[in-house]
Amino acid sequence: MTNTIKPYPFQIECLEEIEWFNGRVLVSLDMGLGKTACAAWYWQRHKQDASPCIVVCPASVKFNWEVEVWKAAGVKSMVLEGTKPPRGKLVTKIPPIIILNYDILQFWVPWLKKLKPKMVVLDEVQNIANPKTKRARAVRSLCRGVGKLLALSGTPILNRPIELFNPLNLLRRSEFPGAWKFMQRYCDPHFTPWGWEYKGASHVDEFHQRLVDSCLVRRRKVDVLKDLPKKSRIVVPLPLSSVAEYQRADKDFVAWLMGIDPDKAKRAAKAEAMTRIGYLLRLAAELKLPYVHEWIANFLEDTDEKLVVFAVHWKVLEELQSKCKYKSVLIDGSITGRARYNAVNQFQTDNKVRVLFGNIKAAGVGITLTAAHTVATAEMAWRPADHEQADDRCYRIGTTEEVNCYYLVARNTVEQKLCKIIQQKQGVVSSVLDGGKMLEDTDIYSQLIGSVFKGTLDHGRDGKIP
Repeated sequence: MTNTIKPYPFQIECLEEIEWFNGRVLVSLDMGLGKTACAAWYWQRHKQDASPCIVVCPASVKFNWEVEVWKAAGVKSMVLEGTKPPRGKLVTKIPPIIILNYDILQFWVPWLKKLKPKMVVLDEVQNIANPKTKRARAVRSLCRGVGKLLALSGTPILNRPIELFNPLNLLRRSEFPGAWKFMQRYCDPHFTPWGWEYKGASHVDEFHQRLVDSCLVRRRKVDVLKDLPKKSRIVVPLPLSSVAEYQRADKDFVAWLMGIDPDKAKRAAKAEAMTRIGYLLRLAAELKLPYVHEWIANFLEDTDEKLVVFAVHWKVLEELQSKCKYKSVLIDGSITGRARYNAVNQFQTDNKVRVLFGNIKAAGVGITLTAAHTVATAEMAWRPADHEQADDRCYRIGTTEEVNCYYLVARNTVEQKLCKIIQQKQGVVSSVLDGGKMLEDTDIYSQLIGSVFKGTLDHGRDGKIP
């Protein structure tokens, strides 16, 4: 199988450094620099003695891992869901790469251990910073006896050393054997009436050098900008909080709606096509929200950067902002004039304001948001032009940094079909998009109706949306 993507020069260098550390490394690449792909390429180099490989990651990115593994290594993987592993004999023909999220790992460890894994990848490894949690104990059990261990994180590693002790102890126990000595030396210890606190960093240069010498592979965007495209669009498939609810609505829309609103159901029967698609899009947005929250939280924890989040509906924006732990501003159709100017200015100039939540129509035109280099689209609009305009709030004349535009799309839903149609209409052949021809939204709408009612679009692995 021919790989669909090839590594950039800096990624080849990273692979060589992983080799140097014999496949037990902390891979700390800034978000957007390809930690996932590097892990897949390393597995591909050693697949004979690195299979099966278990990937543990946040739930919001596990299906994206499936996509990236296919694109980078040309291999199908298995994504585990639920908390009940198969009983009895092991499933035959286990794929060489198995992906699951931290939240369910404890239930799968005995089953996974029977497979005798030879490589483990821990994505967003700060998830096991606290060694006393169930997920951290499950990870330690899974990793016991495994030769190759890749811990991935883009988090600025010198700000919170305490978060790294448990991963470092897993990777290099001989180098980082005891928590007390580590915390006293590198975590700026302060004794309080409630005991010791380790919230800061101390002896930073020494700690950094020990990491470089023992296990660290680090790249920042500023170091590799010459290798990167100016703007990338990446589709991130998200799971649903209730697949069954969506499937019921999709299978028998009017019956489902009768249980929600009988009056609307009667009207829907007369114009089912138009109403069905609108409801399914809104339902998909609602059911993926927990994973959109998780994706945003991971981004803000993983970087020191700002983020622009676009959505279509006011309720989605309100929900996202209410759950965001960081200072943010919001722009929708009700924010006009001086209030709109102040929101933009605050986002552009105040370092404490990490997020701008914006309606894709109201905030997608007429403003500059170059303080951020990352855009996350939480709901799909109908017109490709709306996404072009919104993405370009961060990509303006004079922009020198790479801009990454992430589309957080509900997997196996009408939203995924809409995203796929928009990609096709733009003449794009992969999930990394670079503009394209715009068509009338009526054409997109009619094609989506055909897709929903006839099932004409598959969910295949064509490099667009898996």
